Amino acid sequence: MQSYGATIKAIRKSKGLLMKELVDEQLSLSLLSQFENDKTTISCERFHRLLDKLEVRFDEFQLLQTGQTLSPKQAEILDYVAAMGEISDVGELQGLAEKYRSLCLYQQQHYSLEIDHLLQLFHFDYCMKKDIFSGLPSLAAREKYSACLSGAKQYLLNTDTWGVYELRLFARVGISMEPSLLWRCLQVAIKKSDQFAKLPGNQDIFYETLTAIFSIFCLLKENDYAEKTFLLWRTRIAQEEHVKEAVFLPFYEGWVAWLKGEAGAEERMDETLFWLERLGFKKQLAEYRELKQLVLTDNFLGLLLNDPLLSV
Repeated sequence: MQSYGATIKAIRKSKGLLMKELVDEQLSLSLLSQFENDKTTISCERFHRLLDKLEVRFDEFQLLQTGQTLSPKQAEILDYVAAMGEISDVGELQGLAEKYRSLCLYQQQHYSLEIDHLLQLFHFDYCMKKDIFSGLPSLAAREKYSACLSGAKQYLLNTDTWGVYELRLFARVGISMEPSLLWRCLQVAIKKSDQFAKLPGNQDIFYETLTAIFSIFCLLKENDYAEKTFLLWRTRIAQEEHVKEAVFLPFYEGWVAWLKGEAGAEERMDETLFWLERLGFKKQLAEYRELKQLVLTDNFLGLLLNDPLLSV
């Protein structure tokens, strides 16, 4: 297992980057040099800033840092997830069904709560796709098959303390919840993950969950819930003085304004684009420019899910 600094150094060199190319107002050349050579540590905020500059997700970093490899079953799950995203017509569903049956057989022989929840999610996705390809509107299909995830939703409501797994699961299955239940679960998430979210490095996962839930309310055109989620989000960022998250607030404020038909929505979104460009966050700038167009043309049909598993 390598140190964090040594892993960052290896990633930087593999991308052909000079150390000076990562320097900015928060990451000096001296600090980076000391960190890469294990002579100092850096804050969580600076570390995640460094990952952004290297365009590496934290789960990818962990894999390189620990040297862990995927088990055959993990590889099979990732293969299924990749296949989910490639389905474009009903004729391709048969191959997906065969992969699903293989995972179900494994689950019968080696029970795992996580795989149980994933199978519920996969079944929900499969049933939705099948009906959507037959002409049923996506939101109608979502409502029709929401019961497929009842076990996962019940688990969340009955679990006393939420950590990484529960927050990830909530973001994954939130799309199947009715707006009132989704809002209720968001309150549960805030309460039950409070201690977890205060630990260094965990705030990002909590904010990713908020982003996902906000986007679901927007998808469902639940304007009041979307605004309430945004206000809760903004208050939390102010309390924690989370600078990185604050950059994105104008964009989501503009999204709420657009949903409500208020003037100035696009201008507010552009504030975030301005700062992303000025900070040199090219990847996120491109993503948010695309998202802006989807929102303003009423073509946002998915959800914002930053999930190491489902982002394959």
